[in-house]
Amino acid sequence: MSYTVPNKHVKDIKVDYLYHLGLNSGMDLKAMFGDVKVVCMGGSANRMALMAKRLQSTLGVDIPLGTELAPIGKTDRYSLYKVGPVLAVNHGMGQPSISILLHELAKLLMYAGATDFTFIRIGTSGGVGLEPGTVVISTEAVDGQLRAQHDTVILGKVVARPTKFSEQLTQSFFDIAGDDIPVALGKTMATDDFYEGQGRVDGAICDYTEADKFEFLKKCHDVGVRNIEMECGQFIAFCNKANIGAVDICCTLLDRLKGDQVDSTPEQLAAFVDNAIGLALRWIKAKVGAQSSEK
Repeated sequence: MSYTVPNKHVKDIKVDYLYHLGLNSGMDLKAMFGDVKVVCMGGSANRMALMAKRLQSTLGVDIPLGTELAPIGKTDRYSLYKVGPVLAVNHGMGQPSISILLHELAKLLMYAGATDFTFIRIGTSGGVGLEPGTVVISTEAVDGQLRAQHDTVILGKVVARPTKFSEQLTQSFFDIAGDDIPVALGKTMATDDFYEGQGRVDGAICDYTEADKFEFLKKCHDVGVRNIEMECGQFIAFCNKANIGAVDICCTLLDRLKGDQVDSTPEQLAAFVDNAIGLALRWIKAKVGAQSSEK
């Protein structure tokens, strides 16, 4: 059965303009996106362009001679690529930005008649007690107060939504990592800020001590938090509400228990990101290959 969003009002929209993607329901979205089985998303447009090229190679997708992969629709905010049955799109930085994309992607796939698809967020993060380069597979998102919920203000009221990930999906990523990709299962703290919200002391404003910072980060570690970033809460809260299978995998760029600065070399940072991309590609190849063999 094809996917349907839980909002009953969309059925009354004659032509739904997915403004930030530059697409609308009057287009032949079924022909364009009806076969989608995986949606990969990450903050950086450059990272998702790289992901699209890696997908093309991994899945053996041919493109016409003399052409190259190019984004579909508008690129003002997001850059959307399609490689076989997989989408790769950047979501920008922070929970408000990813929220807009999630709404429009869900409706896009509904209008396309897509079925049995999975959302994968591939990000970067600060580790908590982990070596840089480790890929954290999120089991649950917590907010800046370490609560397992994501709050959204709707019509003047705070609505809290659950943020637990599917154990089956997260375990499938953990199991496929093998010995060559360092991975860890754990909670992810999603904040609305890179500096104060994450307890850094290197921002332009800071009204707490280094000791205060380490006391809080130690508390985070003690309750199972293994990384800190800025999208996971919104991502899983939305996907749970919209009945979409979702996984969040983020490489760590540093260990926050040792400092605040991301001071690795460009080559090291690229290798860290490649761990997360490599894990996603490994899982996608297994999923797409299994579904192809069933046809």
